[in-house]
Amino acid sequence: MKESLLNSFRQEVKDCSEETFPKYVDSFTNIWDYEFGSLDDLPYDVDNLVADRAIEYGLLE
Repeated sequence: MKESLLNSFRQEVKDCSEETFPKYVDSFTNIWDYEFGSLDDLPYDVDNLVADRAIEYGLLE
């Protein structure tokens, strides 16, 4: 399940535009958190994409 979700997210992000990127990150993190309880086990590349979104919202510096 994890690998399938990760692969889908990576593909969506690769093909998305600047306008749709936030939607994909938000959707992915909501699903991942619901299924696995936290964002702690994200692979490095996906974690960086999610962190970029958090910085954008001012949640991380």
